[in-house]
Amino acid sequence: MQTFRTPLRILIFSLITFTICRLFLYYSYPDYFSTLTVEQLLRALLKGAQFDSATLVSSCVLFFILLTLPFNTLQTYRVRRFSLYFIFAIFFLLLSYTLADISYFGEVKRHIGAEILNISADIEEMTSLAINSRLSDIIQSIIFLVFVTITWYFFILKPEKKQRIQLPTSFVKRLLYWLATVGFIIFCIRGFIPTGRPINIADAFIKNGSIAQANLSLNPAYLSFREIQKRQSQQALALSSESSVKAFVQQNPAIFNWQRPNAIPTGKNVVLILLESWNSRHIDSLSGSSYKVTPFFDSLVPKSHVWRQNYAAGQRSIVGIQAVLSSVPALPSFGTIGFGLEIKNFSRIGEILQQNGYNSLMMQTSKRRSFQMENIATALGLEEYYGQEDIPLLLDYPQSQPPFGWDYDGLQFLAQKLSEKPDNKPFFAFIFTGTTHEPFPRLPDEFELYPHDLRAESGYLNALRYSDWSLEQFFSRIENEPWFNNTIFILTADHTLNLQKSEKDVKARPLSREDFHIPLLIYTPDGSLPPKQFNHITSQYDVLPTITDLLGFKQKISTFGQSLYDTPQNEEAYVFASDNFGLITPTQTIFFSEENSQAQDKGLSPQDSQALNHLKLKLQYADELLRKNQWTD
Repeated sequence: MQTFRTPLRILIFSLITFTICRLFLYYSYPDYFSTLTVEQLLRALLKGAQFDSATLVSSCVLFFILLTLPFNTLQTYRVRRFSLYFIFAIFFLLLSYTLADISYFGEVKRHIGAEILNISADIEEMTSLAINSRLSDIIQSIIFLVFVTITWYFFILKPEKKQRIQLPTSFVKRLLYWLATVGFIIFCIRGFIPTGRPINIADAFIKNGSIAQANLSLNPAYLSFREIQKRQSQQALALSSESSVKAFVQQNPAIFNWQRPNAIPTGKNVVLILLESWNSRHIDSLSGSSYKVTPFFDSLVPKSHVWRQNYAAGQRSIVGIQAVLSSVPALPSFGTIGFGLEIKNFSRIGEILQQNGYNSLMMQTSKRRSFQMENIATALGLEEYYGQEDIPLLLDYPQSQPPFGWDYDGLQFLAQKLSEKPDNKPFFAFIFTGTTHEPFPRLPDEFELYPHDLRAESGYLNALRYSDWSLEQFFSRIENEPWFNNTIFILTADHTLNLQKSEKDVKARPLSREDFHIPLLIYTPDGSLPPKQFNHITSQYDVLPTITDLLGFKQKISTFGQSLYDTPQNEEAYVFASDNFGLITPTQTIFFSEENSQAQDKGLSPQDSQALNHLKLKLQYADELLRKNQWTD
């Protein structure tokens, strides 16, 4: 249809122009992008076209629709010219912003993000800097903008003058054409992703990619919009005075650095199993209860290192995943990993493993793109990734596949993948289970110990029994593998069970430490870690440094936690729920927000008051480092 030609020409013209800008960026900073292979460069350019499409078409969507409406009265030269002028104005602004970003990128090695909101305060200094030290860049940009404007005229405007729009006489046919065009526009806004989540910052981390490849894929307009959207006018965290934070930093300049410089590599494998919604209170060996739904886990407890006072970082899966795999704290002004954080500099477990000669694998029983996990795996530098779409069903279940998958089939798939690993390289494997997530599925009769319910505790207990049995079958399958005795198994949860409560229940029972109390167990079949139980407070943020400690890696990592084997141990845990911060100490559980942080000091013991003040300073310093993208500096 004729009305479709001009929008298509605009899209093609824009994608080519932004690709040229991307190449400008690439050749402007050869040292930064030197690690990229030709394949990675091409992948970045293709992925960049997806981000450019989403940015341009979403910015101009009203005018694109106006160009395609199936009404003769609107398809006049005057109306179409009006739309084209506005589209060009938006395109010109986006292009100018992109060119300015190329110079900015050299200063901080990242694109302009939410900091564009602060530009008004520094406009004078920035103008002076641009004229004095970026004059050649400005001249080149102006020449390029003039060239693009002239090309736009010949490629877009001139053909439009000659084109006479003739719509089909049948209104039904016109409507169908238009609906197809709208579908294409939506497809472009989604970044050429037809189903599932539309394109997201995490998609910049393409398979075997890096932060350099991600930065080449992204464009500043998209990144600024997403970061501003996430920030929502939130200012820097203000839990303590600036002078207090400054003094704290001077006393603790390397508080987020962890390193064992004299470590000796152990060559051990690691299998990290993140169990969906496993509560400590439902595990008989940890709580003294008698639910009788975790017999296999209970059998591991006397053979393992067990931390009885271990706490989740938050109440959402993605917060737990972030804490366990990156040890970056959850903060209210930052998106989680997979939703913006991955563009920051932090210790990437996959890259650390690769530097030490390890293979790595990540999988979940949910859909591949659920929680943006497919992109998180790439952002972390992990080599292989699998999801529900890759896992064959092995059992005959009484219902269809639940939204978060079947644990047995997922764990058996993991066992198969591990059995295929080469014997000469150690490996790290991570799996996130899902059957214990509500709605709880109908299970085979042998697991229905309690009345089935999609959303009640009884349904959860049945799912927990099935999940525990799935773990048992996994260990039974791999116990004769040659690598089994040389493997460290870490079992923990993403968060506690969060059943939907009525508003009355929520008001009646405020948050407590039990809302974050999760299991943590480390099992070594060769007995290298003899059975022991620990009662000091630990958290998910301790998992990453513990892995590097157990494997004998010498690299410095950035972490909000510490190794579980450090001495002395911090007797506190930081938890995050919605916009509330939480501190768990041996004697207190304290929740506070930015607005009432000072009021919480009242009535505390000197030790707890000191711990609370320390946490506030630590959080504010972490917030500052992440804002400046200096978490790993």
